[in-house]
Amino acid sequence: MVDKIKKRTGVGDYIDCACLIHHTLYDWSYVDKLYNSLCRNLTPIVRMHVYTESNRFVPANYIRHDIEEWEGIRGPKSSWWYKVQLFDSKHWPKRATKMLYFDLDTVIVGNIDWLWQMDAGKFWAPRDFKYLMKSSRFCINSSIMWFDPKQYHYVYKNFDLKSVVNNPRCPWHGDQDYIYSQVKDDIAFYDTSRILSYRWQAREGGYDFRYRKPLNQGGETVINPETSVLIFHGNPKPHNCNDPFIFQHWR
Repeated sequence: MVDKIKKRTGVGDYIDCACLIHHTLYDWSYVDKLYNSLCRNLTPIVRMHVYTESNRFVPANYIRHDIEEWEGIRGPKSSWWYKVQLFDSKHWPKRATKMLYFDLDTVIVGNIDWLWQMDAGKFWAPRDFKYLMKSSRFCINSSIMWFDPKQYHYVYKNFDLKSVVNNPRCPWHGDQDYIYSQVKDDIAFYDTSRILSYRWQAREGGYDFRYRKPLNQGGETVINPETSVLIFHGNPKPHNCNDPFIFQHWR
């Protein structure tokens, strides 16, 4: 069975996962907790790749990738543009599997082998959660991506840094809009019931956009039986959400 899966997906005894830590938005505990969660919830052995600044200390049990510092990209959300460097295939070892990428503020609450047991010819990601407000919204949420950096090297090659630096007419709101514009012909969205927005679909029973309030004010976090990933876009973040359910899994 493993041999058949390896032939179809490139994943056998090992799986190559990646994250990016840049500047000071998150501390290193986020990397460790993500790695521990991946090890608990993936069957293959996890090889963890960390994309970060060249002057940051990275423990020996991680595979480091130095990112190029881009001048002119500033602000609390500036780090999201560095995800474009995930597609620079010169970083990616020839022996590696496809990349299973996670944002640091992703909380895994169940087995996630299904994330890589998909059609290997597609670019896999969750759908942008703005579809909950506007059903016609089609874009990716780049918190989770499964792809081959060598196949999609052009995402990095085509990126024009000048288009986002101090440009009020930048055509993209953020990295995921740009990435989607490049790979949309190959996009496959993960099952929306298995990856949820923490603040819009799980916390306090979810959010009622019509009345702009939680469905169960002050209530517990509620997820589907099949849900295995919660994505923390916006606020709160895992370290300050004060939710026993999250602390049970984010460790």
